[in-house]
Amino acid sequence: MVIEPLGEHEVVLLLLQLGLLLLVARGLGVLATRLGLPSVVGELLAGVVLGPSLFGAIAPGAFAEVFPQDAAQVHLLEVVSLLGVVLLLIVTGLETDLQLIARKGRKAAAISLCGIVVPFAAGFALGQLLPAAYLVDGSERLVFSLFLGTAMGISAIPVIAKVLMEMGVIRRDIGQITLAAGMIDDTIGWILLSIVAGLARSGVVDVPSVVQSLLSVVLVVGLAFTAGRRAVAVAFREVDNRVGGEAAKLTLLLILALLYGSLTHFLGIEAVLGAFLVGITAGQSRRLDHRTRATLEAITVGVFAPIFFAASGLRVDLAALADPGVFAVGMLVLSVAIAGKFVGAALGARISGLGRWEALSLGAGMNARGAIEIIVATIGLSLGILTIEIFTIILLVAITTSLMAPPILRVTLRRVPYGAEEQARLDAEARQASSFLGSLSRVLLPTRGGRNSQLAGRLLGLMLDGRSDVEVTTMILTAPATAAMEPRPRPTGGAATLADAPAERAVSAVEAGLRSLPRSERRRLIRPAQDDVGAQILEEARRGYGLLVMGASGEPTVPRPDRPLFGGLVDRLVQGAPGPVLVVSHPSTVEDVSDVEPRRVLLSVAGTEHESNALEVAMALARASDGMVEVLHVITEADRGGLPAEDALVIGERLLHSIAEEAHAAGVPIRTHVVSATRPELGVLETATRLEVDVIVLAPPLRPISGRAHFGHHVDHILSASTRPVVIVS
Repeated sequence: MVIEPLGEHEVVLLLLQLGLLLLVARGLGVLATRLGLPSVVGELLAGVVLGPSLFGAIAPGAFAEVFPQDAAQVHLLEVVSLLGVVLLLIVTGLETDLQLIARKGRKAAAISLCGIVVPFAAGFALGQLLPAAYLVDGSERLVFSLFLGTAMGISAIPVIAKVLMEMGVIRRDIGQITLAAGMIDDTIGWILLSIVAGLARSGVVDVPSVVQSLLSVVLVVGLAFTAGRRAVAVAFREVDNRVGGEAAKLTLLLILALLYGSLTHFLGIEAVLGAFLVGITAGQSRRLDHRTRATLEAITVGVFAPIFFAASGLRVDLAALADPGVFAVGMLVLSVAIAGKFVGAALGARISGLGRWEALSLGAGMNARGAIEIIVATIGLSLGILTIEIFTIILLVAITTSLMAPPILRVTLRRVPYGAEEQARLDAEARQASSFLGSLSRVLLPTRGGRNSQLAGRLLGLMLDGRSDVEVTTMILTAPATAAMEPRPRPTGGAATLADAPAERAVSAVEAGLRSLPRSERRRLIRPAQDDVGAQILEEARRGYGLLVMGASGEPTVPRPDRPLFGGLVDRLVQGAPGPVLVVSHPSTVEDVSDVEPRRVLLSVAGTEHESNALEVAMALARASDGMVEVLHVITEADRGGLPAEDALVIGERLLHSIAEEAHAAGVPIRTHVVSATRPELGVLETATRLEVDVIVLAPPLRPISGRAHFGHHVDHILSASTRPVVIVS
């Protein structure tokens, strides 16, 4: 049988509809944000403008031509809208922080439970009392009441999160509790919606059908958070390793959401729950980086979500509210929705021991229904549970509650005081947010197993100190071409190089220093070398790594302009790296890598901006060894530029004072030293000898020069003359 393609007229109409909906939705959405309102309000109003409420009333003939009520044409638009719903729920899932829920679990659970039970009960009671004229089928009042209760109980995480972020309070205790309670609310709401939708499809409300719906929900949720979570993590890791790139990860995310959504729909549960669960599990994968998430959010928020909201608004006919009876019912439903959430959330807040203003803030925040309410209403209409009048009323609730939340929150949150513990946590989070090491999630350590790489692995393991949120990839290329990583002739004395050892043995030698990291966070990448080894390593380094760690090649020698600083390959990697680089130099005086214990770390500073990264490295090394940081500032005659020595000393002490404050805040012992020397490198080496330090940390800026990495002549001298390991943070 030959299936006829879509007619030209249908295609033209679909493209015209999508173009108009997107144009008006985005335009009104931008206008709404400039007025301080959620963009979803303007996007939903686009459907009202283009629908029967305005366009249809002013030009009914033109409206019928552009938006004909032909079933096939309507379904085409519904398919695009469904994709918008799926994408929106993926993004919502990505924003769901399970650790946040766990941290604030007890209070959030009490607030969420009251915040959904009270409005659900109120909505159910209202459904039982509404006249039969507002029901699609009077015999299905129980399903209608259950659905109305679900619609009254649900909140909108996207709206809540956006309002809290715009107000800068999302990391406050009240912000976290509101968000966590909203997340629990949403999850319970989707489960309830799936159960009610299953009952609506079966057409029977009995114990077996309810049990079947509950078991189906337990199955898909349990599968998602057990085997599903591991499978998603493995899938993203494999795709990122084998294919890489933002497009591949976005494709995988959509495939998983569509497949799991089809499974949930097959089991009689709404497909959007499957997309939501995939979003939550994928959000826990560090391979789904910020840029990929931002791209998905931009596509969703910029294209598909506005089309969905506007298409939903096409079904709204505000003329129905002109009927006194419908208007009265609308005001009743709106009042019940607002009061139910306020009473429920406030009751939960008081039970949890929160104050009056905190309770009001929670009530206002969780009252915002926004996009989620629209999705719920659309599902109810498509399932034949809601009449167009009730659908319009629920959309009115979504718009009104989203309009209410921001101004009420601005008033109430200003009256919620900061606690001492909360302020300390916020200060710590602010430091963590700007932290170089704290923000690391992936580290690449290319190696051939030599002593410098072994020492780099040892120091990296101490820096990360057992962290379970950082994945370290040890990369080795198995071919003679990689000999540039450890050039011959091999150094004599000390630990033997593993340049000729099998790849597994070489990697194991380097990984010995990473024992403190969980095994699940240590990854081996063994690949055959290509003609251009440097390009091969740099290509891998661009796959979302936050730090490139390397051991300097060979032994430090007297610096010469015609000789690479670290070795040809390492110099090239330093110059071409897409992000921060850490290079470790292993002097011949250090016999055994495992003996290196950085109890005393010398950090040389000159007051440059990027030295904060080196300070973090020095503090991490000292902290792991229960040691201390010696911070040094060297003053030379050239540095003073005619400034009196006393003034130069004061400036140096002020510089070190600010660094000392940062170290004290992090709980790391620190001493500061300001010394005068004829040359900076002599001051560093003399101080390192006098203080008997274990490791020297430098943070010189990389200077442009062809053919070799160049950090300045004083760094060249320190690398060649130091009898202690040197760590360069670039």
